[in-house]
Amino acid sequence: MDSEKDTQIKRFKIIEPFLRKEKKLKDIEKETNISYATLKRWIKAYKEKGMLGLDKKERQDKNSFRAIDDEGIDIIKKIYRDSGENSITGLYDKCRDYLEKKEYNISYPTFYRIVGNLDGFFKKTSRLHMKKIKKEHEVYAAMETSLYILIKEKESSYKVPRLLIIFDVASLEIINYFLYYETGNIYNILDFFRETILKVSALCKDFIKPKEILLSSETVINREIVKNIYDNTGIKILEYKSEEKKIDQFIDFLKGDIYKYYLSKEKNVDEKEVEEFINSYIYLDSGKYSTKPYTDSLEEGKIFRELDCFLIPSKRKVSLSSVRFKNRVYRDDTLKELNGEEIEIRYSPSHPNRIYLFKDGKFYKKII
Repeated sequence: MDSEKDTQIKRFKIIEPFLRKEKKLKDIEKETNISYATLKRWIKAYKEKGMLGLDKKERQDKNSFRAIDDEGIDIIKKIYRDSGENSITGLYDKCRDYLEKKEYNISYPTFYRIVGNLDGFFKKTSRLHMKKIKKEHEVYAAMETSLYILIKEKESSYKVPRLLIIFDVASLEIINYFLYYETGNIYNILDFFRETILKVSALCKDFIKPKEILLSSETVINREIVKNIYDNTGIKILEYKSEEKKIDQFIDFLKGDIYKYYLSKEKNVDEKEVEEFINSYIYLDSGKYSTKPYTDSLEEGKIFRELDCFLIPSKRKVSLSSVRFKNRVYRDDTLKELNGEEIEIRYSPSHPNRIYLFKDGKFYKKII
């Protein structure tokens, strides 16, 4: 049986000629004996969710969901306010059990949209709001998208690159980008935000942070994490759907030109080649953010400690003046006084060989 990844690759290869306008859907239907409706469903799923959409199984309860009325929304509001639940998934479980008794069978996406209208941390941001942003570094927007190319991993294994781009809403200048190949998670994205803030601060020679970061991604935002970031930094991370035509057009052109480059290389490119192409393409017209400044020294400054909440937390016990983390032992003489104690470790996915230690909730030391 094919793995989910194998299924994604197979389906992508089938619809790829249509996505690139090389073949009509009817022609692909005849060649593959896959129904026109199924091909349309795969294309829609891919455009909405990238590669993850191509392994989604058909819901058996697909036709049992119905629109929720005002009474159902009032039920959700009450449970939301009374439960104190920080996880949107946990809240969905609580609401669903009660709503089913009232003969409401609500889907998770519908529930997510409703809660988004109740809580500012999930509120979608409109184009009207973005048009009002005039001051640089006030609001950033991040967009995640799949690219129409395959990169060979092994003899018969392929992976599809995903691109995360962040730009300044006021100037529409692209500040930073991140190219990756695995399914994203919130901490990968948060680490990218942290690296972007450090990059801008290094270039501006001052601590520069936005008031809001608007995120257009299939990755689910954890309300508790986002609230913690707001409490520590004052930065709101909000879900939004891109409505900025200039950025959407840029993304479309970028994806199209990457594909042309991919074809010019006879569909044989490696990770480094793709990253070099994207870097030169993004910063072709402006060198303002093209450099990658040295940011390690900023991490030592007390003012930057508030960015620690973007890092991934974990717990470890100190033993023999060292801690073991991810199959590596980090040793430091100053840890002698903490032998036998459990401490918090935070780390960055982009810098796996360094850890940040915290004692009683306060920063203790960085170890490399």
